[in-house]
Amino acid sequence: MGLAMGWAAPAVAADALAAHDYLLNCAGCHTPAGTGSRTVPTLHGVDRLLAHRDGRAYVLHVPGVASAPLSDARLAALLDWVFTHFGNDAQTHFTVAEVAAARVAPFADPKAARAALESTAQAA
Repeated sequence: MGLAMGWAAPAVAADALAAHDYLLNCAGCHTPAGTGSRTVPTLHGVDRLLAHRDGRAYVLHVPGVASAPLSDARLAALLDWVFTHFGNDAQTHFTVAEVAAARVAPFADPKAARAALESTAQAA
């Protein structure tokens, strides 16, 4: 029993750290419950973005993601947490390398980028 609990402790600590990072870096706009607002999209069902060919890249280039004041490793963990908690338990694994690469070029207009992403999927 002790061995099993020893393995679970790091996962629980990582989950708590990601939840903490969400509250400090995302909840101000997306709300603590992830519901968003009239001008900020909800995070509920965010996993549907992954159905688009470029959805993963879109998520990584959103300015609030790309410019978050977190290390690449903590941002990757935060993204995994967001997709698990607001994305219908979507199991993702954002890597430190892909986060680092995407951060160099955030979208200037994320709403236009999202509209383009969604229109490309509808046209296909």
